[in-house]
Amino acid sequence: MKKVALTLLSIIGAAGMASASTLVSYTATAAPGSNPDGVDQNSNPVQVWTQTQSTGGSGSGFGTWTLVPNYWQMYTYPDGNNVIGTITDTHMFDGGALAIGQTVSLAFEMSATNPQTDVGVDLLNGSGAAITFGIFGAEPDPTNPYYTGTGYFYSDAGSSYVNAGSMGYQYHVPFNISFTVTGANTYSAVAGTDSWSGSFAGSLLGINVFNNAAGNGSDVAFNNLAVVPEPGTFALVGVGLALLLGSRRFSTALRG
Repeated sequence: MKKVALTLLSIIGAAGMASASTLVSYTATAAPGSNPDGVDQNSNPVQVWTQTQSTGGSGSGFGTWTLVPNYWQMYTYPDGNNVIGTITDTHMFDGGALAIGQTVSLAFEMSATNPQTDVGVDLLNGSGAAITFGIFGAEPDPTNPYYTGTGYFYSDAGSSYVNAGSMGYQYHVPFNISFTVTGANTYSAVAGTDSWSGSFAGSLLGINVFNNAAGNGSDVAFNNLAVVPEPGTFALVGVGLALLLGSRRFSTALRG
């Protein structure tokens, strides 16, 4: 029994070291979509985001703007034809889908958004958005077909445009957004002081930050993307727990 316990402790210790040495985190160094646009946890230059823009006015940058300095930033505006574009930055998770117990998080800040337009974050499965956290402008707005009361909403496999909580509009106030996989196709989330839980379809393969035609003044800033802990941690601890359980059953059988 002591031998198995020591083995379990060794496995958990190795898992902890593996997690600590392979944590995935990214910090902004340039406009999102540039190559490179960030550095990883080992200070290696990397391209973190792939950027998509629609017809109309949109763009991105990095530096000292009205929002937090040296964050990834995006914006939309009316172009010469008065068309407001959309812009999305996408990151696909290294090593595959999020595992049970893993959390993806980032720091987020925004300016104003036009009525009935939104900015926010998606978690992606193989066919699109599996979970969305978004912010509508000019809320409360009962004329908005997706009216939530506070402007902050979430959508997932079981819900569409549900009020995420009572947090007020955070104009130029940074807050953290995180999603944790809690079970097979279930999750919990925290955005600032709001929190909720729900379900998702498929596997969570990546993350989007988006600005859906939110208009002039709709700057969005984000930074410090992280996925923790490393999936191998769970596999190693699972093996250790299986060994311990098996040992206990064997000892019980011998005593019987």
